[in-house]
Amino acid sequence: MLLGCLVTVSAVAGVLVWQGAGKKDEENPRYAESEGSSEQLLWNDEETTGTKEETTKAVAETKEIVKEARETTPAETEEREPVTEAPTMEARRETEETETPSEAPAAVSQVQTVNFQAENGLVWPALGNVIMEYSMDKTVYFPTLDLYKCNPAVLIQGEVGMPVTAAADAIVKVVGTDAEIGNYVTLDLGNGYELTYGQLAEPQVNPGDFLEEGAQVGTLASPTKYYVVEGVNLYLKMTKDGAPIDPLDFVDYAED
Repeated sequence: MLLGCLVTVSAVAGVLVWQGAGKKDEENPRYAESEGSSEQLLWNDEETTGTKEETTKAVAETKEIVKEARETTPAETEEREPVTEAPTMEARRETEETETPSEAPAAVSQVQTVNFQAENGLVWPALGNVIMEYSMDKTVYFPTLDLYKCNPAVLIQGEVGMPVTAAADAIVKVVGTDAEIGNYVTLDLGNGYELTYGQLAEPQVNPGDFLEEGAQVGTLASPTKYYVVEGVNLYLKMTKDGAPIDPLDFVDYAED
């Protein structure tokens, strides 16, 4: 900005010198260039349009303008509105990415609920006959352990690899391992009813999974050491509000 002012002032001074010296003539020059200051002019033409005093005064005013331009204070400079550079392509890209709304999250799958009703009953979860019945009011004999004790579940005879399915619509509550019943899965049927499947190979479900009636839960494994004599079986336990109940009361079961 200061350089521009100096250039403009110099131009003005040049014009004043030209006007004071008169017009240029190739044969008889009516002006002379100053080798020193602007005041050292050669006045040799009677047709000069201005007096020497007027020209000297104009030059003095020009010097004053230049001096003021050079003495411009920093405060005055700071008051000028700064020039804002156009944003670079990278800056524009970052701005666009920031302002672009992110995609809406995927819709959450509808929460499944279960509502087991006793009158609806259960379907048979594995192909096989009951080899040991539920008994909590009296003891029954366990061949492998060679002792009598109460039985909170039923044992359904099977073969290794036999599919085991959900006896009703259910939500997987627990997947775990137990020394007595091996790998097991607990299903929440709703209304306080739960089923526990034991003696499974690697379960094919995870906690929180919703299973429709008849969906596969897993397959049967070899029995644990607690049921070696009884052989391959599905350990099936049913509870209501945590208390064992007989699952056969909810299924239309008949031995072949």
